[in-house]
Amino acid sequence: MPVHAEAPAESIHFPAPDFDVREFARTAVGSHRGNLNLQSYASQPLTAQTLRALAYLHNVESATMSHLRGVLVTATHKDARITAFLATWAFEKYWIADALAQIIQWHVDNGADAPAAALTNAPAERTVRESIVANFIGVPMIGVHMALCTVDEWLTQAAYERIAALDANPQLAETLAALRSVKARQLTFFEAQARFRLTESKRSRTMTASRLRKTSWPIGSRAEPTEETAFFFSYLFATAPELVAKLDARVDDLPGQQGLGLIRKASTT
Repeated sequence: MPVHAEAPAESIHFPAPDFDVREFARTAVGSHRGNLNLQSYASQPLTAQTLRALAYLHNVESATMSHLRGVLVTATHKDARITAFLATWAFEKYWIADALAQIIQWHVDNGADAPAAALTNAPAERTVRESIVANFIGVPMIGVHMALCTVDEWLTQAAYERIAALDANPQLAETLAALRSVKARQLTFFEAQARFRLTESKRSRTMTASRLRKTSWPIGSRAEPTEETAFFFSYLFATAPELVAKLDARVDDLPGQQGLGLIRKASTT
């Protein structure tokens, strides 16, 4: 198991130095409605399983604001770059969820059964508890938050890839590729922040490992019906053990996060 020493002071500048937060805000990706080409689904509608998976992802993407409120009442909000980034991140996530909602609603309006889980925008919050605990911990909590978002992005991006692979619909593939492109830029910031902060702080590494183990994946799933989370993992990941192993290997590569088996455990519960 690799050992990650504290970063020497002379090597510390600031996390994610190559990520231009101002440019990110300036070029934020908003509504996708003009590119959804919904009428193309008339000749090749999505399957019920695909719509169910998309509805679940819509709900967890919509959990952003609840998660953001929990983060911004902690020491994380004192980092101006992170706060600025998260504002744009929430904006982009809103429009990702909107795109999924448009696809689902078009199918329902044209005769498809509504997915089992209703589309929601207001998952349960734990802001007060998060604030008390995280403010007591202080700065090391920033690394925890960045690692949580990194792992969540890995998982949700993989989910979009699996949906496109399981339902060979050209328009859906194009739309999901566009959404993944937006999320890939977000991940660049989260991952660079997480690696820097976990390398810098032993306490952050220890706390992150504990928090990752206790987190219900994906972020936002605690507000969803248990059976919908079970479907999400069984449909998308239970038949792709190599992908599960790849995702867990990525987690293993984060400083101090070896051997957690997060996605494997989530896929088998």
